[in-house]
Amino acid sequence: MFIADFHTHHACPDYPAVLPHNATGVLAARWADTARRVADLDGLLAESGRHGVDLRVLSAPPAMVTPHGERTRPDDQRRLNDHLATVVAGDPGRLAGLATIDAFGGDVAAGEVVRAVRELGLPGIVVDCAAADGRLLGDPAARPTLSAAAELGVPVFAHPISRSTLTAEFAGLGRLGTSLARGTINAAALLSLLTGGVLAALPGLHVVFPMLGVAGLALAAATDEGALLSAPDRRAHVYADTMGFAPSAIRFATDLLGADHVVVGGDWPVAERDTTRERVDAALRGAGLDPDERALVAGGNTLRLLGRG
Repeated sequence: MFIADFHTHHACPDYPAVLPHNATGVLAARWADTARRVADLDGLLAESGRHGVDLRVLSAPPAMVTPHGERTRPDDQRRLNDHLATVVAGDPGRLAGLATIDAFGGDVAAGEVVRAVRELGLPGIVVDCAAADGRLLGDPAARPTLSAAAELGVPVFAHPISRSTLTAEFAGLGRLGTSLARGTINAAALLSLLTGGVLAALPGLHVVFPMLGVAGLALAAATDEGALLSAPDRRAHVYADTMGFAPSAIRFATDLLGADHVVVGGDWPVAERDTTRERVDAALRGAGLDPDERALVAGGNTLRLLGRG
């Protein structure tokens, strides 16, 4: 079975990974090591070899490499993407990369999408699912970026962020509070695309949301908007990244979206769990997937999204 981890973080060493805003407890205590590993490509490749992971899809979301409250500047995006393209070119069989894009950067951001895909050869983009000022991915300001990706036929990875109000309100829950805050804004971003007409307007758009935002799928499935997820002309839009290896969550996502719309993701190195061949296989079997479905989720869907399948 071909194993591809869609949710793997790597950034140019000149841009150290930034601790999520208001993060507490274990995550904050070990962040210095996490940031070191984000820049350690050799360590990642060695770990992939030990664990039997065939392909890593690398990304550096804007909020991961930009101080809280600041926007990722166009020059910084170009430097991050130039570095990523060089890294991928050094080992194209085992690595792919998603360009770092400020989704709310208007035409300038859309231009960087085009450059990253056409000139650098990167097969997708990663964006923050929301802006620090409260705008969600369905906001008109993000339309140029999403339109460019749709026209080019490349996936958009909508990564969670830490909103100040939510992280402050949930701080008493420790690391789970950080995750809940990030998952809430991620779910809201997904709903903003479903209810704001973005998916209808951009039939070529493919968005990948981590399982952290699964509440958005659950809410949509329980309402009339759920039909947007399963309608033949809309279902191709939305994919879920497992962001871990919980069989029940994988089963829910495959039941709602189809096994051809779920990809394996481990959130390396932020998560403390490693993506391993054995763990992926056990999770997909535990979710009750048949061999063809397991092959799709394990790697086939990622290869197709990246234009390799």
